[in-house]
Amino acid sequence: MTASLSQEIFAALVEELGNVVGTTIDSTASVSAGVPATGRQWVAEIRAEGEFGGSINVVLDHEGATAITRLMTGIEGDIPDEALLDTIREVLAQAVSALALKPVVRGAKLSVVEVSPGEGRAPEGEWNAHAITSDKMSAPLSVTTWGDIAVGQALPSQPAPGPRAVPTPGKSAAASASAATPETKFDDRIDVILDIDLPLVVRFGRTELPLKTLTRLGPGSVIDLGRSPDDPVEVLVSNRVVARGEVVIVGGSYGIRILDVVSQRERVRSMEA
Repeated sequence: MTASLSQEIFAALVEELGNVVGTTIDSTASVSAGVPATGRQWVAEIRAEGEFGGSINVVLDHEGATAITRLMTGIEGDIPDEALLDTIREVLAQAVSALALKPVVRGAKLSVVEVSPGEGRAPEGEWNAHAITSDKMSAPLSVTTWGDIAVGQALPSQPAPGPRAVPTPGKSAAASASAATPETKFDDRIDVILDIDLPLVVRFGRTELPLKTLTRLGPGSVIDLGRSPDDPVEVLVSNRVVARGEVVIVGGSYGIRILDVVSQRERVRSMEA
């Protein structure tokens, strides 16, 4: 992969991260040039398959990730590492899904395979550093990207070599989460429901019809939903709207590109309903 193409992919990923952050905290987020984060960090690996192979490393600074998590969850005081991990995985997954639709990656299959805490060093070789800011955020989110990804490159059996953030000894996410005090307002019930599969429904439109019209429906009948084909569709869980998006084609099948989501707390309420 040429340097310009890899830089374009890194920049496109951060741009989508900015879009996701702005949507989830209900505020306009800006992306600008930045410097690699120092101190405590969160390190993610994004793997590529299909048209591309290899991996992209993404490093987020702890302070910025905390600011976003506090806005998304409403947690006050100290935030458990498990809540931070959930936030990071969610925004990265949404950004990666959006990136996969961009021409720059030509339909490559991208997935977030690892997120872990760490104390890192500045990356070497080809990398990008950006800052995501918003009026609502108490601190900017520093995002540094680098990696080994190329067109047609075989996917390595192990994570691609290169500078990675060094995990903090004795501080795994699970250990930090278990150390969370009862005084924190993070609802422990979330741990129980996060692995439950829930039916997701996409609603293109709705209308009301007289019973007489319903009894006359048959092949060839047309129902006017009173909406434009370009209007956003609704994504529902437990009959509650959790997001809105547009219909797209992904690998020859219909898919939904998310344009707007409700707050994380509202989505959790939908799951509990």
